[in-house]
Amino acid sequence: MALNLAVTTFISQNLGAKEYARAKQGARFCMTLSPLLAEIIGVIYYFHSPLLIGLFDKTPEVLELGVTQAHIIPLFYFLLAFSHAVAAVCRGAGKAFVPMFVMLSVWCVIRVAYILLVMNMFGDIWYVYWAYPLTWGISSVIYLIYYLFSDWVHGFENKKA
Repeated sequence: MALNLAVTTFISQNLGAKEYARAKQGARFCMTLSPLLAEIIGVIYYFHSPLLIGLFDKTPEVLELGVTQAHIIPLFYFLLAFSHAVAAVCRGAGKAFVPMFVMLSVWCVIRVAYILLVMNMFGDIWYVYWAYPLTWGISSVIYLIYYLFSDWVHGFENKKA
């Protein structure tokens, strides 16, 4: 998250200075490093989940549910980090509406609809665990398309003073 906050400022400063190549380079750096670091953390959590969850609760049922969750969600932290990285780039480029719309529609509406649907159909918590990687994946695809095919770099040039 700290890297994403820094890149928002970096992007806005460089776009304001018309240093477009530098802004793109910073965006690519953040969109590469952030998912990489998040996945390293996710893999560590995956392998050490019984110990880490046990720090909070040692009840066997809680440990079982927590480890099951930890063997699904953390392996997809790279998707969450990628979504946050592109959202940070968008905010820095003056396109704050894009991440607001994507996160609201995908992470709230689609995720809640999915959870309601699968819980009514199957009633198993396992399906809820998959709601997170699923919606992170959807938002990552949307963000990637936006990043590749929009003119986010020149967002400030169209604004009148």
